[in-house]
Amino acid sequence: MQNGGYTRYSPGPETRRRRRQRRARRRLLVLVVVVVVAAAAAFAVLRGGSDSSSRDGGAAAAQKAATAKPTAPPPKVWVASKSDPVRVWVGGDSMGGELGWALGPMLSGAKVFKPTTFYKESSGICRYDFFNWQKEIESAVKSARPQAAVLMMGTNDTQSISQDKGKWIPYGDMAWKQAYEKRVGDIMTALLRGGARRVYWVGMPMMGESWRNSRMRLIDKVFQKQAVKHPGVEYIDVWSLFTKPDGSFDASLRLSDGVHFTADGQQKLGKAVYKAIAADWLPAGSTTAGGSPAASPSASASSP
Repeated sequence: MQNGGYTRYSPGPETRRRRRQRRARRRLLVLVVVVVVAAAAAFAVLRGGSDSSSRDGGAAAAQKAATAKPTAPPPKVWVASKSDPVRVWVGGDSMGGELGWALGPMLSGAKVFKPTTFYKESSGICRYDFFNWQKEIESAVKSARPQAAVLMMGTNDTQSISQDKGKWIPYGDMAWKQAYEKRVGDIMTALLRGGARRVYWVGMPMMGESWRNSRMRLIDKVFQKQAVKHPGVEYIDVWSLFTKPDGSFDASLRLSDGVHFTADGQQKLGKAVYKAIAADWLPAGSTTAGGSPAASPSASASSP
């Protein structure tokens, strides 16, 4: 074989022109096909939607509505009276204790409630290694047998959650929120299953230290969310009770730590919670017992 130079073939101008024309025609054909297919699909969807939305879609919606589980009604209550009083258990951390100091005499003064207060300073829902509120609630429903329960805690819950075998869930993790929600829900469930007809879960107020407030807001959202999921539980929002008209912190109702209440603050908190209890257990429009009203025939302290 003879070695020599290699010369690459190069088409002429006319050949290149014809090739460009063929490529342009192919691109145009593909574009036309795509447009036709898209138009046909759109027409089919519009036509099918107009037919099926009134025929199949409506039936499906009706079937879904019919099979949806209704929200369980809250347990029945009765009109509190001297002959049929309501046992009210008030519990929580130190703020819950302050609430009990104010609320207890108000309930006793109505003559139709029998209040009991239990609180544990520095406790909360995060640190069951320090004080286990779940076990305390389960014990309280057996000993005190509350028909209404009031809870206020959360001040000390801006920290990691303790678990079994020395494990911890760091504050701020998604797992923390899930675990906290579960513990709140478990407490609500324990009270309701234990015989409480109403659970009043009092939210956290604004705090003097600004860094706490975003965390208090998060905790309040958990309380509110779980209350909705548990018929018979009422979330009581007290945030605005302890703010000035402009929404800032009202130091006049709090101690120097910016957390606990003055005597006036305790009274203001107690009255707000008493109002919620009275709305359920006293005659319509009443804020105080005003004597001994007759018990409602629809429910009584001894009914299931």
